[in-house]
Amino acid sequence: MSTKPRAYYSFFQIGRIGEIAQRIAKVRNLHPEHACELILLLPHEKNPGDCANPAVLEVLCRGLQIIRVAGSQEAEQLYLQAKAEDPRTIWVDPEPMTTYIDFLNRFHDQPRQYIATLTREEVEKGWKIREKLGMPRNARIVTFHVREAGYLGNMEYHNFRNAHIANYYYALVYLLKKGYWVVRFGDRTMQPLKNLPEHFIDAPFHPEYEPFFEPYFIACSDFYFGMPSGPSTVAEAFGVPQLMTNYPLSCGSNENDGDLFVYKKYYSHSLGRMLTYEEILTSPILDFHRLYLYEESEISVIENSPTEIFAAAWEMESRLTRTYPFEEEAAATHQRVKEIQKKAHLLRQQTVTGEYYPSYPFYSGYLQLGQVSHEFIRLNPGYLGHRFPRIQWGFHPRVEGLPGGIEEFYRERLQFQKNP
Repeated sequence: MSTKPRAYYSFFQIGRIGEIAQRIAKVRNLHPEHACELILLLPHEKNPGDCANPAVLEVLCRGLQIIRVAGSQEAEQLYLQAKAEDPRTIWVDPEPMTTYIDFLNRFHDQPRQYIATLTREEVEKGWKIREKLGMPRNARIVTFHVREAGYLGNMEYHNFRNAHIANYYYALVYLLKKGYWVVRFGDRTMQPLKNLPEHFIDAPFHPEYEPFFEPYFIACSDFYFGMPSGPSTVAEAFGVPQLMTNYPLSCGSNENDGDLFVYKKYYSHSLGRMLTYEEILTSPILDFHRLYLYEESEISVIENSPTEIFAAAWEMESRLTRTYPFEEEAAATHQRVKEIQKKAHLLRQQTVTGEYYPSYPFYSGYLQLGQVSHEFIRLNPGYLGHRFPRIQWGFHPRVEGLPGGIEEFYRERLQFQKNP
């Protein structure tokens, strides 16, 4: 009999990169090597196209015993046989909701047991890819992805999660001018980006692309830039900081310290205005996971503007390089955000039970380690509730003006940058 109990985890959704990275990484944290022998039950390899990204699957499964099975019945039989041999054997619930709740409850306030890493051989393989791309070994990298409708065209009910790539142009140019190499991920149904400097690698359309691009460049990146989708879960598994734009509040949180969030805004046609953060968090809107729910409630989900995305990219880069000049303001914003999140968290603890699937009995945003972008809040002063204007009294009273567009952002914020 083994000195450690065996834990069997049946996982068949290898056709989605997000499922691979998120679920396997979380299960490895919940059942670490020192506590048990984790055994993954994966579907038979029929053809390479069955797996969303074989390289991501290989990295996330490294070090584990893998058994290929024909289906759930064969998986259950293997478990029952192992259970008969050793009563300590564990069957890990394959329901992703259960995995997510267990993970967040256990690791929101303590370090994770498992973070994905590359081997020395994989690093050397990545260096050869860099040579082909003309990318130096010491290049600073930002990995990038914007969710579009092409990859999962049959999932129109999720279209509220999509965004337009054109709104990211200013931010991308800014990062490229700062000296970063930007590697964009996705698939060939996505809109190609044109007229960007040579340090922009549009991976889906690049002749040198191979599945190893995703795990390698994400693992090596200074931060991931984009929105919640498959590639973002790979960044989470590697512990890479993320700038998450166009983030629907119905999405689950990320767990990396240093993450920065820029939320989509919700416009109520019946009220004739944007909803505040607190109104969304303390209402059923927080659990709207389908487009028709927004339509029936006369709510439009509003994408981030080019200004909001650009401002958040500047903030993220400044924070990582320790040059962000508004830390004190940002700390006050973060405190206010946490006060609102705590209300939602306590409300859900008291009202959400198992019968309300797929609702969580907590508010994940309250438990996350990242922060809401301070620049996003500055550009949307009513988002956290009514803000009284600052007034300078005297012979020439002056009311603080509301923020404007790209030009005003450059003038008001980038003047503080040491090397604009």
